[in-house]
Amino acid sequence: MANWEYCILLRVGTAIDTKWYVNRTFKHSEPGELPAEATESYFAKLNTQFDKLHAKKVYPVLPAALNLLGADGWDLIDDMDVGIPGDQGLVFKREVKGKPKAAKKKRK
Repeated sequence: MANWEYCILLRVGTAIDTKWYVNRTFKHSEPGELPAEATESYFAKLNTQFDKLHAKKVYPVLPAALNLLGADGWDLIDDMDVGIPGDQGLVFKREVKGKPKAAKKKRK
């Protein structure tokens, strides 16, 4: 049986020059403080590539972003409403190579 990992490519805004980020996560700490970005390094590198594409000002960026993800084995499987007006999420999956880590058994 195949094992999968998933990611979400998020559109931030609705304009032609909108930015796209994948699996961007933030760690919240104290109330009133801005959260710190905690994106895994693999996805942070992809987001840096997306920012470089955006900086070239050749829009839309989405086709190039999709090509980067596809070249790395990601398959687009769904789109989703993220609950923020104008934002959109595209859901991807790819097969995890190797055996999954076994769940630890609880000791009695």
